Amino acid sequence: MNKSCPVVPSQLTSSTLRSSQFQTNIFCLRERDLLIHFAAEISQLQAHGLSREYALLQDRAILQIFLDAEAAVSSGPLKSMLSLLRSMHVLIILEEDASFLRYGYLSPDNAAGISKKVTILYSELRPHALALVSSFGIPDAFLSPIAFNWIDANSWSPVQPQQGATVSL
Repeated sequence: MNKSCPVVPSQLTSSTLRSSQFQTNIFCLRERDLLIHFAAEISQLQAHGLSREYALLQDRAILQIFLDAEAAVSSGPLKSMLSLLRSMHVLIILEEDASFLRYGYLSPDNAAGISKKVTILYSELRPHALALVSSFGIPDAFLSPIAFNWIDANSWSPVQPQQGATVSL
């Protein structure tokens, strides 16, 4: 990281692609990019007042907040909803973050199973979506038309030619 940034040739020949120097340089560039993005994300979270530790372990911290909230609530619909949202949060992260698969924490079969479970959880959440959104108290003026009538917001009216215009096929 302290060395100058490698340069990738604009023309990649067969011999370049097989070159150990090119291979080392391209991985070095990827490492730099990942670290720069990660550092920027941590800095952004810290700028919003979060500690470095919290920013670094944000997903784990969010999981712990869910667990603490669930533990503070007695059995009932709220506890069930928190459990559903917690499971969705974790499984969506597992589904979207390839590192769990890449580093062998999940097998390809398990990753596929997680994707199927996310779809099932979506269907479980669907009947509660309006109540959840309403619980945030967002004024109607800030919501788009899709929040009120999904079908109308996503329908397309047929294109009508202007008067006197001809349409040729």
